[in-house]
Amino acid sequence: MSIPESIKSKRPTQFGAIEIRYIGGHYYAYQVSSRWDAAKGRPQKVTGKSIGKITEADGFIPNANGLRLMQEMRITPDVAPSVKNYGAYELLQQLTPEMDQKIRKYFLGSFREIRTIALLRLVDGISSVRMIQPLFLDSYMSDICGDIAVSEGSVRRFISKLGSEQDTIDAFMKSQVMPGMTLLFDGTSIFTKSADSLAAKGYNPDHSLDPQARLLYVFEKDSHKPVFYRVVQGSIVDKADFMDTVNAAGCRDCIIIADKGFYSKQNVSALLNAGMRYILPLREETVNVETEFYKNTDDNKWDGVFTYNKRAVWYRKRSSRNKGNFIYTFRDDSRRAELVGHYVEQVEKHYGEEEHEPKDVIKEIRMGYFSFCSNLDLEAKEIYLDYKERWDIEQCFDYLKNSVSTTASHAHTDEYFRGWAFLNHVSLLYYYGLLNALRNTKLDEKYSAEDVLKLTKNIYRVDTGDKEGIRISAIQKKTQNVLDILGVNLLRKI
Repeated sequence: MSIPESIKSKRPTQFGAIEIRYIGGHYYAYQVSSRWDAAKGRPQKVTGKSIGKITEADGFIPNANGLRLMQEMRITPDVAPSVKNYGAYELLQQLTPEMDQKIRKYFLGSFREIRTIALLRLVDGISSVRMIQPLFLDSYMSDICGDIAVSEGSVRRFISKLGSEQDTIDAFMKSQVMPGMTLLFDGTSIFTKSADSLAAKGYNPDHSLDPQARLLYVFEKDSHKPVFYRVVQGSIVDKADFMDTVNAAGCRDCIIIADKGFYSKQNVSALLNAGMRYILPLREETVNVETEFYKNTDDNKWDGVFTYNKRAVWYRKRSSRNKGNFIYTFRDDSRRAELVGHYVEQVEKHYGEEEHEPKDVIKEIRMGYFSFCSNLDLEAKEIYLDYKERWDIEQCFDYLKNSVSTTASHAHTDEYFRGWAFLNHVSLLYYYGLLNALRNTKLDEKYSAEDVLKLTKNIYRVDTGDKEGIRISAIQKKTQNVLDILGVNLLRKI
């Protein structure tokens, strides 16, 4: 049974993290914490004892355990300390100290609202604006931005107004795109039930027929930093809006590396005319690689072979005889074996339903092959490694794809959708700051960004209102070690 908002709003804040359970017709409050599960390699939720019950009429009513805890904290039911979620919010802001100035430059009157909602979105995974107010009041952000309006109606109006300022949003993002950058392009579908003009049926990898909008995203190659995005109608394929996105981002003298959905002859010509360099993957059925090449099983057809992550990668480079373009073709034998195995498994599973038999796998001659069109005259391995950088943005992009959809689906107008998209972009910038810090300190070999957010989320800022002043709740030794390596000092603002 879902917990009513009227009960959630009366959840006590002085005990740290609380879980509300519905038992026997009543709502009970339980303390919750987390501990590290070495076997699973991640934090595990631990539910403590009940500290009381909650009613709509009387709010929180502590039981004997709750009263004992309050006595240990030197408080009474009438005088409770202010306990706010603190660690994750302060962590993200310290790792991206430049964000305040950048947001303030373009959104002077609303930078605090943008920063606050973006951080709440990232730390608490908010899927509805109804949750912003209670989570804001439970967070440290309400101490530093206590005067901003966070009621559901106020937040909805703010998001719609923000989405109407697309020129300012574009200017903010374009300031991050520098001449000569190497940029990675990718796209994702955002499914939505709204009736706005952005929602339309279109192609997506899941073959879903639900209305969708498309987000075309641009990342900087070396840092993996998200620098620009463009929202387009769901029925528009990526390659059709590709050059509009390139131009909207203000790309100049850039190297463009895109996914295979962006390739077309028109886009190649447009990039050449714009003086861009590019690496564009070709589709499997491309005519730029002759069929005879696939049929030839002699490895002498290749120019050579190199290793990547202990895997053999064969390569060939050929001039396309078209305005200085080259066609780079590769074969990854490990990938080929994986695809062939998957193909055989599917045929066996549906044997009798399909017209193919397992032995027909030999006809799938292009498995494991992939080709690129580029006007860069480089060693084939360099092209391969440059494109490999595009794959490395997936951790950051997965956050976008997995979390944005749940909120964008509730949009009712184009402006509201665009406003949410920008707030999620700012969340992504904070997320990138954490990812980048983990990579730079090698902590990514042990912890994911989600792990670190979970470890720090339950670090609280406690204001007793007496001579003891403000203090920070206990920090596990392992968590403190992570903070020290990242250079984050949670006592800095105490």
